[in-house]
Amino acid sequence: MALVADAGAIYALYDKHDRHSARVRRAFDRERGIVVIPAAILGELDYLLRVHLGIAAELDFMESLLSGAFTLENLTAEDLARCHELITQYRDLDLGLADAAVIATAERLGIDRILTVDERDFRVVRSKRGRPFVLLPADGK
Repeated sequence: MALVADAGAIYALYDKHDRHSARVRRAFDRERGIVVIPAAILGELDYLLRVHLGIAAELDFMESLLSGAFTLENLTAEDLARCHELITQYRDLDLGLADAAVIATAERLGIDRILTVDERDFRVVRSKRGRPFVLLPADGK
């Protein structure tokens, strides 16, 4: 199996004081498949890490990417079109490109599991197949 991660969950992996950190870490450590990070969330993630935790955390994350702890996935033109659809469809959520890119990437790769601490948005959105996503750590055992 695999999962797609959003910026908030990855941030929680690096901030031991984040209220979600322990749960996200357990879900991450239990994962046997790849953890995909959409390239579209890198700017948001860079900002969170650098501003709240400093350059050392930013560099640590980059080293994790370079060492293969995560799989970086580029945003395709089809993903961008799907992001547009999602943002339009869920306009009232104020979904944003980063979260829409997580969903579009997951759909394209056939992944129904998302590592996130943002249940507000991801609980509402349904995949192209009309199914809800499995949200980790919340839906984990």
